[in-house]
Amino acid sequence: MISAVFAILFGVSLLPGRKPLCQRFAERISDGIMPEGAEAYCRRLTWVWFVLLAANAATAMAVAAVFGPWIGSAVAIPLSAIVVGGTFAVEGCVRARRFSVSFHTSGSTAAPKTIVKTFASLAKEVAFHRARLSDVLACKPVFLSTVEPHHMYGRLWRVMLPRAAGCVVDPEVILTPESLLEKMRAAERVFLVTTPSFLARFAEYADQYDVPQNVVELTTSGALLTADVAAAARRVFGRAPLEIFGSTETGGVASRRQEKGDEAWTVFDPVKVWADASGRLVVSSPFSCARRFTMGDGVVFVSEGRDTRDTPRFRLCGRMDRMVKIAEQRVSLPEMEATMCLLPNVAEAALGVEEGAYGPALGAVIVPRKGWTDLKTLGKRACARALRAQCLSLFPKGAVPRKFRFVRELPRNVQGKVQASAIREILASQIAEPFTENEERTATTYVADLTFDRDAAYFQGHFPGFPVLPGVVQLGTAHRLAEAFIGRARTLRAVKKVKFSHVIQPGATVHFSLTKKTADEFAFDYRKGDVPCTSGVLCF
Repeated sequence: MISAVFAILFGVSLLPGRKPLCQRFAERISDGIMPEGAEAYCRRLTWVWFVLLAANAATAMAVAAVFGPWIGSAVAIPLSAIVVGGTFAVEGCVRARRFSVSFHTSGSTAAPKTIVKTFASLAKEVAFHRARLSDVLACKPVFLSTVEPHHMYGRLWRVMLPRAAGCVVDPEVILTPESLLEKMRAAERVFLVTTPSFLARFAEYADQYDVPQNVVELTTSGALLTADVAAAARRVFGRAPLEIFGSTETGGVASRRQEKGDEAWTVFDPVKVWADASGRLVVSSPFSCARRFTMGDGVVFVSEGRDTRDTPRFRLCGRMDRMVKIAEQRVSLPEMEATMCLLPNVAEAALGVEEGAYGPALGAVIVPRKGWTDLKTLGKRACARALRAQCLSLFPKGAVPRKFRFVRELPRNVQGKVQASAIREILASQIAEPFTENEERTATTYVADLTFDRDAAYFQGHFPGFPVLPGVVQLGTAHRLAEAFIGRARTLRAVKKVKFSHVIQPGATVHFSLTKKTADEFAFDYRKGDVPCTSGVLCF
């Protein structure tokens, strides 16, 4: 009788114009947040349960008719429980496999790895943020994003959250500040999903633009947002960014807004955190792929004297998994990087470990502060010696970086994280980037003054007694600057109309210009004053 009643309920829900019973259950337990393909899956599952329960009812009646009600019940009830329970278990495994998502970590501190998360954990996180931001989402803003949807942050914030809130999402991944401005002007209200690296690039040129004040919310995740960039974003967009801290494994853990100089993170209500014996953050969360996950971040809790499991706020102390042993000295790379950024001529620093003749050694990739003209006048070799001398007073002698590379900006992925592999590539390369100043950009042009370091390896032997800048270095520099202007890596297909008119010698300053001709073609030009040196067209 029980099986027959439920079979009828499942069967009636399959009639035209009705919602299948399994879909009703699914919507209730997932706060109405459903994955793609869920409706078709729920309809098929409702059919499975209808057939199974009808067959179960018929079998039970047949057994009772043959063996009598008491013996029939003794046989049918256990068999029914086994069949129904087995179906639940098998369907649960199928559902978890069917509606799981594979994400790939960035490899910022170690080798990239694949993390598989169930839709249920993602839906819980989306439901939590939808409730937190209900006032903002109620005005139905247009979601604009600079983040790819295949990253977990992008999947949650630019795909699932707007769908759950009934908001419109612009399908294009925004790559340039000009593209963002164009889309902001076309929208009444904007919910911007972005990264610290894009905000830093946008804020650097914000004074050139008339930025609409229609951003109702601004979220960022990936790398940490510096206080300077947070202040610039607040000035440009009219509100401080909502920073999300977490990982692919744990999901979101905490958030903050840097409005009054407060760098502490507030833990999300459903999440429990504490520190282990080494000071690393341990997370227990319904958003996590594991019941308990130990992160690589060291933390200090703000509220002292309380049980850390109940402490809602903490400060980060850097990555604990970036502790290395150099010359018998155990050093923290994040701590050293932060200390180096306090030096007067260092804007950003990233350290990498290289294997040397006498064991592991550190190398430093440095973004110089604007105005450090010694790089232009004295050369990078002299500046590297000066930096090393300053570091000798800050770090143990054996741990002072032996190699320095100077770059316009640190190599960041789309999430804004500096990847360890990219730092190692820069340290291993002998290609010295030119000293860059007077940068300006518009929607279609980029110009800057470049000074090619007289100590660079590419001047050696080209030509003996009369060193000049090799043409391949000029093309490679134009390629890298074009990628920075576009906002992502592009494959160079060809270089057309190349013309070498005048040589560029060591230490010379040239004016570089890049002009967008089409989406895939960019004209470049090197000049010394009014004298043309090199020109051509990059085809991607």
